[in-house]
Amino acid sequence: MTTSSTDQTRALDLEADAARYPDERGEILLEAAAAWERAGELDRARSVLTEVLALGGEDAGFARHGLAEICFDEGADADAWAQLRALEQAGPVAAGPAVLVAEMLERRGDYEAALGWFERALGPDTAALAAAVEQREAPSMSDMPLYGRQRCRAKLGLPADDLDRVADLAEQRRRDFFDLLDRAARSQPAATSGPTRVSMLVWHRDELSRAAWRWPAVFTKDNHAVLERELRRLAADHNLATVPLILGTADGLGEYLDRTGADVTEESTRLAYAEQVRARGGTITWPPGRNEPCWCGSARKYKKCCGGAGT
Repeated sequence: MTTSSTDQTRALDLEADAARYPDERGEILLEAAAAWERAGELDRARSVLTEVLALGGEDAGFARHGLAEICFDEGADADAWAQLRALEQAGPVAAGPAVLVAEMLERRGDYEAALGWFERALGPDTAALAAAVEQREAPSMSDMPLYGRQRCRAKLGLPADDLDRVADLAEQRRRDFFDLLDRAARSQPAATSGPTRVSMLVWHRDELSRAAWRWPAVFTKDNHAVLERELRRLAADHNLATVPLILGTADGLGEYLDRTGADVTEESTRLAYAEQVRARGGTITWPPGRNEPCWCGSARKYKKCCGGAGT
């Protein structure tokens, strides 16, 4: 069965599920629309997304983003911007759809518009945001809009402001957390020999964008759908219920390359870096629960994000 026919079958199954589970209709139809899009059935994807719009709520925001993305991909920019204006005019936009819109516009190089959407995702209470970052001891995916906002402001040549300094603090907290993991790992006795563990080096979306910017010959900006399919294949081939994911960071890889002088284009270099991160405890477990945050670092639930990818 081809990838296209597999996605078509999955889309049809999801549409049937949406009828059986009305309380989750919007979420399931969003997954179905994504499957239709992967199958190349853009008109069917648009039809399903339009149906989600009528349901309202956060799912409607995700549907607007999906419609805009299809329009941009087809070169219908005016229609895409019309979808985004409609999303703005519908009232307050939830953080999840706002982040996806911001990242889409950032990838297109429209940094001014992306900046506005990252700021929508952050919300108006910046004092509470700063306090939360100050008190937090571990990294949080809620920091992603902060980093995105900072990236866009840098691209626009804007001077650092208070929220940029909060982003710097969040980044320092992230580094401190991984330093703590490193010290904890070094304090433990070496693991005894045993069967080889199946694991994979992955990147949260913001980190992958950073890595692709620094090493474009090695990394692409968005390969999470491909990785999701590979993870499912890996789990099936090895009869695994879970797979450890090693979380790479652009800064961490850069520091490793500076220290070792290794060539990032060599697979052995990336494998050695992954082993270093794994030894320091920088891992998460795939798959997350369907209602838990997606492993890719997006602001969406797993079932709305990579969990909806075709196998």
